[in-house]
Amino acid sequence: MKKILTFILSATFTFGAVLGQTPQNPPSPQKPPDDVIRITSELVQTDVVVTDKNDQIVPDLKLEDFEVSDNGRKQDLQFVEFVTIEAPKRPESMTNIAKVAPGIDTSVTRDLSARDVRRVMAFVVDDVTIPFEDMSRVRQMLLDFVDNKMQDGDLVAIVRTVGGKGLLEQFTSDRQILRRAISQLNARSIPPYIAFGDAETGRVAAPPSPLADATATDTVSSNTEFTAPGEGTNQIPRALLALSVSSYVVDSLRQIPGRKSLILLSGGLPLFQITNSGGVVADVGQVFRILTDNATRSGVVINTMDVRGLSTAGALATFRETPAKSALGGGTFAGSDANSLGGGGIDTAMLGDRPLTELLTLRTLASTTGGISVVNTNNFEAGLDRVLARSKGYYRLAYRPSEAFDKKFHKVSIKVKRGGVHTYAAEGYYAREEKSSEPGTREGEIIKAAISPLARRDLDVSAELQYSFLPGNLAQLDINTFIDARKLDFKRSADGKYQASFDVAGFVFDQVGRARGGISQTVNADLSEEDYQRALIRGISYTASTQAPPGYYQVRLVVREAGTGKIGSVSRYFEVPDLANKQLAMSSILLYQINATGADKNPQQLAATRIISRKQDLRYALVVYNAKLDNNKPQLRSQLIVSQNNNLLFKEAEQPVTAAGGAAGQFVKVGQLVLSKVNPGRYVLTLVVTDPLADKKHQTVWRSIDFTVIN
Repeated sequence: MKKILTFILSATFTFGAVLGQTPQNPPSPQKPPDDVIRITSELVQTDVVVTDKNDQIVPDLKLEDFEVSDNGRKQDLQFVEFVTIEAPKRPESMTNIAKVAPGIDTSVTRDLSARDVRRVMAFVVDDVTIPFEDMSRVRQMLLDFVDNKMQDGDLVAIVRTVGGKGLLEQFTSDRQILRRAISQLNARSIPPYIAFGDAETGRVAAPPSPLADATATDTVSSNTEFTAPGEGTNQIPRALLALSVSSYVVDSLRQIPGRKSLILLSGGLPLFQITNSGGVVADVGQVFRILTDNATRSGVVINTMDVRGLSTAGALATFRETPAKSALGGGTFAGSDANSLGGGGIDTAMLGDRPLTELLTLRTLASTTGGISVVNTNNFEAGLDRVLARSKGYYRLAYRPSEAFDKKFHKVSIKVKRGGVHTYAAEGYYAREEKSSEPGTREGEIIKAAISPLARRDLDVSAELQYSFLPGNLAQLDINTFIDARKLDFKRSADGKYQASFDVAGFVFDQVGRARGGISQTVNADLSEEDYQRALIRGISYTASTQAPPGYYQVRLVVREAGTGKIGSVSRYFEVPDLANKQLAMSSILLYQINATGADKNPQQLAATRIISRKQDLRYALVVYNAKLDNNKPQLRSQLIVSQNNNLLFKEAEQPVTAAGGAAGQFVKVGQLVLSKVNPGRYVLTLVVTDPLADKKHQTVWRSIDFTVIN
């Protein structure tokens, strides 16, 4: 593949910023010894949620309170442990910031490590079955989740079955990325040339090409249209697509610790056809079984929603918990909100002409993994609330199976010796060994860290992206990478030098997930005593520079120490606006420290860690592009907002931006903050620029950047 971006790597010591102690993350919730589901002939692990009659999580059960059977045989439990993953509620002050600056999100996203993650949720939007008129409901529900229900420590992905774009389908904690993904949701058609078996398994964890080719990023017109639901075998490609994409998402979640939730938003999933004799024929049963088995082994609970709602006007949404036998004859709907088909669980009068099997399949898929099925209702927000409530805590159980593995399905039954409780768990597993992972090569470990949705923090690595515009509608991008030298394993040689060796690798992906270049270099540090002491205090920084055309990109950086194998990774998103469209745009915010006494008037740019002493003043600068002029004069206004922990601390009155930037329509904004009376901690600086002369839809742009103040 032709590389469009080329990196120029240079290594330098950073002497401008002092590395200070930052507050440590709170201790992780108590977890079992192995927080990733394992199924072997020696030990079977499984998760179970236990709720009381009010659907609240029961957190105080002990080992003796559980009874587990495997294929009808009682098992000897080895351990039972409760894992709580409930995060603190988002402060009300988040809403206050939005009111101060409507439509502007001043939060700055940080990469999540395995220790930081609390909830993991993947929304799979089956955009080939959801009718066009119902897609707005999906967008509204997802936007409400991102704006009001998403919490710190949430790792979220929004994945479309067709037409997805790589960067927008990754697991992320960045609300801006998720909002962008939501805005692009729409009903789609299936191109007749999709090869279901050729989809890339990493399309979520990594940003590879989309499921089909690049043309799938837009609505695809086709002479082969699949019409209304319930069209028999013509519906099978739809079902295969939804199950295949869901399975790839589940695979990408395999190595993420804890219990994960997949929410399939669908317009009906016709996997089963009911025969005249009342039996059930599984059209794509093998794919269904593979998905549910992968979900069990990956610790993923599949929840389903039929977002078409009720067809009868005025129908009331209801959720029932009555356990009952399913029409498949395979046991109860263990864990789903399902009733028997003949017991009032589905009001067929409200379904219109949609087949009953579409709802049956959605319920079966949820019940098999212990999830919730939201069907026959218009109250989807309440259904999502129940999914979120079930993710607040769960029990991890482990037992040694009493029978040899026979590669057949083993039904697992979990009972609690306490009245008035309900259990929700996977129905069982296929008795086959997990494949043991082979030790990775150096290159393999770097790639694995680069494509993982979780940051590695064996080494402390941070990065800062800064760009400015060049002639020819290109942007100059500087990627400043910072490595904490105190985490590196320096060895002292016989001549008194301090030596360490580490690999630096970087990957750049464009919006559809295609690789657009990268860097790879082995650095052999050989430092004198003086340089070593400086590195311990100020760290080591690298700068990679490139030029990029307009578009949306992601940079992923990995540092791996050769001797110890310790890894640090970081990822950053950035957008290069298209200046040719003449819309208002701005550069990155550049931060500098300058002597508060005025003794040294030469500002020093902050390193990627953006740590500054209270004894220094903080100077900020940016360039505004495509400003409109009235009588050769701009009417640009800027406003500074400073916040901490989502609390608004300071809002500057709007200031004029008049300093010319050296080219037509370009202007520079420079300001300075006094930090002498600021408490140590992490802060977020947001600059909002408004041009009243511009088109109303493009009058405001903003950037946010965080920095840390130390004594």
